[in-house]
Amino acid sequence: MTVTEVRGIGVYVRAVTPTAAQAQADFRVLLDVLSRPGVLGRVGRGDGPAALAVAAGLADVEVPTAVLTAPGEEHWAQALHLGTSAPPAAPQAARMVVALRPPAAEEITALPRGDALHPEFGARLIAAVTVLEGEGPVPSALEVPGARGPGVVLSLSGPGVPGARRLRVAGLPREVFAALAAANADFPAGVDTFLVAADGTVAGLPRSTRIEIENGEH
Repeated sequence: MTVTEVRGIGVYVRAVTPTAAQAQADFRVLLDVLSRPGVLGRVGRGDGPAALAVAAGLADVEVPTAVLTAPGEEHWAQALHLGTSAPPAAPQAARMVVALRPPAAEEITALPRGDALHPEFGARLIAAVTVLEGEGPVPSALEVPGARGPGVVLSLSGPGVPGARRLRVAGLPREVFAALAAANADFPAGVDTFLVAADGTVAGLPRSTRIEIENGEH
């Protein structure tokens, strides 16, 4: 990469790199939503994709990271790697995968899951979505039990969920959630997931959560 290219990509690095204070605040939100699946939180989004800002607060030189981008958006992947020093990796070898475009079910299936003795080797998935509706003190939270509108309605149960919670997600096909449920079938191996909407609304789906698809787009 030439000096001119580095300077150009610097604009995107600044757009997605949170301040230390924001990164700490976001980390607390991520811990909260991961411990309470289906409850929504809000993270800072910066001037770029909110999902990438979340990843920038978690990535470092010891976290091999893959960024899935649509054609023409490769600069976001370059910005994350340059700004965090996280080494690039193929999704099937990454410790963190940032999906700025909808991943295919096959890509979810190929993610590292670790095993019963080494669950820490499972990947962390950060996926951009268009809409999140569930429980929590954020403006997009549902006020009534029934989820409305397009998208996939998930019923979540397991640790951190009293009974069941419902979450509506738009922007990812149901096949992704079916593949994620299958990948997490052998807990403690599996994939921890954060869903991040463009406004910074975030939900956590830890590998311990049972995901049932109630309905949704095909």
